[in-house]
Amino acid sequence: MNASLLLSEGWRDLVRRLRLLWYWVARARLRRDLDYAEAQLGWLGWEQVDFFDEAINAEVEKLREFENTQASLMNTSAELGGLKGDLESSLAAEKQQHDEAQTSFAGKRQPMALELENLEAKRKQKLEAVQRFEAALAEIAQLEKQLEARSLDFMRIEHPTFEIRTSAREVSDELARLSGERKHVLAGKFAAAEEASRLEPAIAQLRKDLERIDSESTARANSFAAAGRRIAGEMRRLEHQRKKSNTTMSRLDREKRKPYRQIGACMADHEIAPLNQPEVLGAVLALRQHEAAMLETISVLKAACAAVQPRHLAIFYLAMAAIIILAAALFLLPHKPVQ
Repeated sequence: MNASLLLSEGWRDLVRRLRLLWYWVARARLRRDLDYAEAQLGWLGWEQVDFFDEAINAEVEKLREFENTQASLMNTSAELGGLKGDLESSLAAEKQQHDEAQTSFAGKRQPMALELENLEAKRKQKLEAVQRFEAALAEIAQLEKQLEARSLDFMRIEHPTFEIRTSAREVSDELARLSGERKHVLAGKFAAAEEASRLEPAIAQLRKDLERIDSESTARANSFAAAGRRIAGEMRRLEHQRKKSNTTMSRLDREKRKPYRQIGACMADHEIAPLNQPEVLGAVLALRQHEAAMLETISVLKAACAAVQPRHLAIFYLAMAAIIILAAALFLLPHKPVQ
């Protein structure tokens, strides 16, 4: 065989193999559509037809078991959803009671805290006044000490002059004035201290009441937190069970496809159409005819490929491989810049 005929035969074989590959891919997609159509046909008609084949009857029984199991799981999922709703309502009620209790505690606490703040401010003022009175008494005592020392100095003089006697009288008058002032300051100190003492019982009682309110508020908050954790745990458990039930139902849906498809294929074999959608049977038969035509074309192409002499194909594909390798090598070689 000359080179032109070898090349022509090789190209035709390559085209046939590419067409064969395309038909295989197209048939895979068609097979998927056919499986879906047969499963839909089985889903529509599995309860409407009496089958006599034991294998098909076994698939029908399997579907009934699937349906019963799914119905039970749906009821369980609905019950779990209802229980979850009850828990959510319970949590909302607990939160409402908690908020109302905290509002009540805050309403009781605010005026007490304000009254305590005012009483403590008054007590602080009185105690500061006592400190001022004590400082004044200390200053008076120091002045009295200085004046008494001067008075003693005057008394030691044997022959005092007029000026000395006048100064001594002034010192004596100042001591008398300081004594009266000391009595006045002491009275003010005792009055301020007494007023501060009178405020102590009310302040202590208010502090006790505030501590009681804060303790009750904390206990109520802890109770609400514990109830929230308990309800949240129950909700997580129910949600886990609900997801598990839904996962099982999804798995059963996937497992039902095979019985549906086998029942649908049996119905298509006997050309039995479902009562509610008879056109589905026509779609299945059309897809089967299309698949049969594809298989026939594939058989023709495979036969044509098998009829070619292997020696000629080996020469052609080796030549093609050599050309591809040479082209790749030329492409990968480094190019020298033009001088």
